[in-house]
Amino acid sequence: MILYKRFVSCFIPFFNLKKLIDSYKAFYEDVQKRVIDCLEPNPNARKRAWASAAVNKIQGNTNNENYPHAEGFLSDCFLEYGKQLSQQPGLSLALIQCGEAYNKIVESKNQSVDETKSGYLKPISEKLHRDIRKISVLRRKVENKRLTFAHRKNVLEKTNAHPDQAFEECRIQYEDSLAASTAAMSNFLDTEVITLYYFALFIFVEQIKTLSNFVNAQLSFYQDAARILSDLHGELEMRCDHARRQTPYPISSNDALPDIPSLCHESTNFQIKPKYDDNSKRTPQCVALYNFTAESPFELSFCKGESINLIEQIDDNWYLGELNGQEGHFPTNFVHVTCPLP
Repeated sequence: MILYKRFVSCFIPFFNLKKLIDSYKAFYEDVQKRVIDCLEPNPNARKRAWASAAVNKIQGNTNNENYPHAEGFLSDCFLEYGKQLSQQPGLSLALIQCGEAYNKIVESKNQSVDETKSGYLKPISEKLHRDIRKISVLRRKVENKRLTFAHRKNVLEKTNAHPDQAFEECRIQYEDSLAASTAAMSNFLDTEVITLYYFALFIFVEQIKTLSNFVNAQLSFYQDAARILSDLHGELEMRCDHARRQTPYPISSNDALPDIPSLCHESTNFQIKPKYDDNSKRTPQCVALYNFTAESPFELSFCKGESINLIEQIDDNWYLGELNGQEGHFPTNFVHVTCPLP
């Protein structure tokens, strides 16, 4: 009876630790695969990069080939066509800016991958290939000793014999292997174990720290990517505004002036006066279709909807006008003439 109680008291914490270690092993194996799939999703490209790194390591070359991220291919595409479309300077420069921005994203991603591998995946790999493998060996040894001990115990119970020296040796070997396996699992967890009603409460520190390293590496990458894309978006918006001011804007048919009725109607008795016969007395004016910001002291700034007095037409592309006491030039395609120049 005393032997049975000692047998049970040894196995309660052992089985709890064994179950927890099995959960850790499954978690480490699964999360290692999932994290790698997240960082380097293409398995074929990943194998080629690993093979290249192994060859470079054998040859003593420190310049390892990084995994080919999709952002890198997009960067190469932008840069290539930015050069081919050099005759369109606005679009060409915008494509080159996009290519350089996505190249920075690739550099940040490679740094994040390296930090994740060293700060999260490497400790997991070490635990799987060193600690958990050692624990598995000890657990198999415990199982072998347990079977031997159980066999000796059954023989004694069937023969009603007293425990002999062989039985005591089996018991001691089993208890020693059980203690060694339990200690190895407890050391692996690196925790303080408190047994309470056949349950163990564990305080995890190292595991949470490595998880924090992984999240921090991911956070740094996404913050860098957001900053790079935000800067790129601002530069492209500036280029878009600049290109919009230099692009002719055709006036739609809905904005055209109504047809002016004929100045003369055939009649033997009377003649209808033209509807706009006082145009010669009105000040030539136009209405702004878009906002325009002066880029030199000789240009006139205005906002959409403002009425501008026309002074003269410089050429096909520019008017000279007056607004709020200020005179200056402005593009003809930014306004709609309501009263033309004489």
